[in-house]
Amino acid sequence: MHIRTDRLVIRSFEESDLPEFEKLLMMPEVPGWYLQRERAADFLRWHIANYEAMDIIHGIVCFGIFDPATGQVLGAVGAGEHDDLHETEIGINLLPSARGNGYAVEATVALTSWVFANATLPYLIATVAIENLPSRRAIERCGYQLIDERLLLVHVTGEQHHFRYYRLYRN
Repeated sequence: MHIRTDRLVIRSFEESDLPEFEKLLMMPEVPGWYLQRERAADFLRWHIANYEAMDIIHGIVCFGIFDPATGQVLGAVGAGEHDDLHETEIGINLLPSARGNGYAVEATVALTSWVFANATLPYLIATVAIENLPSRRAIERCGYQLIDERLLLVHVTGEQHHFRYYRLYRN
């Protein structure tokens, strides 16, 4: 998969991306990735293996967000089944240095369009931590509508947190 936006390249990860991919594992605020620091190469291979099925309904796919000028990773964006809700969720994480530039909105809009073009889903969801105001604003700018607030389990930490639950329906 390869998407070019005005300022980004969103594409499938490759094994040669390992040095850039490892940067994404250094963010404690993304626990599912942070906990994979010691097994970065295996985690990258797992993501690459998921491209074969490209199953966002019962699995997950995740793509790198890259700066087209430098080739450096800016973040990752993906879609897949939410562990608790069993609905297809879109998710994004950006390196701290890439935040605040509108990349989250640009990448989310691009991947949302890709999902609706490649999967027969009535809607996508997004869950955003209550305290994550920048991500809440970004997902709302993408057209996702707030449905309610929910207490959800973050499986990798075993902790429950309050999230805002959003939906975007197919046009």
